[in-house]
Amino acid sequence: MVKIKAILKERGLALYEIAADGNCLYNAINHQLSSRNIQSTNEELRKKTADYMRSHRDDFLPFLTNPDTGDMLTEEEFESYCHKTAHSPMWGGQVELRALSEVLQTPVEVLQADIQSIVIGENLAGKPLTVVYHRHVYRLGEHYNSVITAALQQEEEEGDIMS
Repeated sequence: MVKIKAILKERGLALYEIAADGNCLYNAINHQLSSRNIQSTNEELRKKTADYMRSHRDDFLPFLTNPDTGDMLTEEEFESYCHKTAHSPMWGGQVELRALSEVLQTPVEVLQADIQSIVIGENLAGKPLTVVYHRHVYRLGEHYNSVITAALQQEEEEGDIMS
């Protein structure tokens, strides 16, 4: 956590912690959208993600495998995967980030402690939404957080002290 906080500090950013409830990717994206005065819900983002994946099946199916066999998902398994994406707190990753970027028509920058940041949807116009990916955090495994400006974090901390 120290390493990612140092990376964020260099960029004038601070970590904004998101609950680890299976919706962390969608909550992190929602947090980023709300900073741009765009309101959405996890349910809306999940449904849009699944619908986009279904309508662009050939772009996603080759990257999804059955965890038991290692084989590419069948059509039925793919539909089940999309249904779970839309209707459960199933964890979202790179595939869902790509779909979200396309749905929102906005690039998404993913910061990590040990490798250079990546931008998904870099061909899209606009300032990227920024999320932080943690491979192992709080013994939970993979997790996404959001970011805020360091100035905003300082304002929030000062407000907490005065309360």
